[in-house]
Amino acid sequence: MSSSEVEQAALLPLLPPNRVGEVETIEAINVGLSGAGVYAVTTSRGAYVLRIQGSEVPHEAFARQLKLLHRVSEANIAPAVVHVDEAARAVVSVRVNGRPLGAVLSDPAQRQRTIAALIEQLRTLHALDPSNIAPSDPVHHARLSFEKGRLRIGFPAWALSLGPTFDALEATLSADPRRVVSHNDANPTNILWDGTRAWLVDWDIAGLNHPHYDLATLALFLRLDDETAFALAALHDGSPLDEHARATFRALRQLVGLLSGLTFLRLVDDLKVVSAPTLDEAPTLASCYERLNSGALDIQGDAGKASFGLALLALSMAP
Repeated sequence: MSSSEVEQAALLPLLPPNRVGEVETIEAINVGLSGAGVYAVTTSRGAYVLRIQGSEVPHEAFARQLKLLHRVSEANIAPAVVHVDEAARAVVSVRVNGRPLGAVLSDPAQRQRTIAALIEQLRTLHALDPSNIAPSDPVHHARLSFEKGRLRIGFPAWALSLGPTFDALEATLSADPRRVVSHNDANPTNILWDGTRAWLVDWDIAGLNHPHYDLATLALFLRLDDETAFALAALHDGSPLDEHARATFRALRQLVGLLSGLTFLRLVDDLKVVSAPTLDEAPTLASCYERLNSGALDIQGDAGKASFGLALLALSMAP
């Protein structure tokens, strides 16, 4: 029996026939950076996604994630959950037949309708009952990643003095304590469009957060200018942003970039794999996307993660 067959045999108990049908194929999905094991499953009943959470996540945290996942799937924001094995930390959901948001938005004919539908989904998400949902603290997580990362050989010298930046972000964000149920990683790869509805996937870091955090994430990864981003936030809120809200949005977008960049770098085994002696020499997000789309860059490899990490840091530190 091959190693692939052994792996698939080990997964079968997590896919009970009475819930999903008879399994026909199981294929690993090599996307995302959460560390979870993710598999595309085809059965006699249809298509599913099996997601197995890493053992490093405490059982209590997984239980909280599960409550949130049920809440968002029942609201048709996330794909329907069809089976859970809490002991194995495994969740089986319906596989959405959709395209990643970035691919859809490249078509001008679909862009406006898709964005409007996505904003409506985020409005629905942010209006959900927040009870028993754990609060998020992205500034804290960014600080931790920075303090650990700055000690590593190859960490960019131009990013060694981020401490005051985090202090300033914390001061700005503390002035607006609003918190809602938030996905916390609404980048285009975690949003699928099925032609009529936007679905959000990969809920590992979801929790209570500022109502504009998801929008700031979207704006960062789509490289939207200020006015376009503020217009999306106004569509979400139902009214234009005042100067205080704009400052908060900018701070959230910068925080998302710093945290995402530091997270990418944390996952790189050897930071010297991509050299960027100065901030101006760091890769740009546009160049990373171009190389990724052409096949010249593999986001699962060290060079891919380092390139995106440096690009996001540089973008968020640019004057």
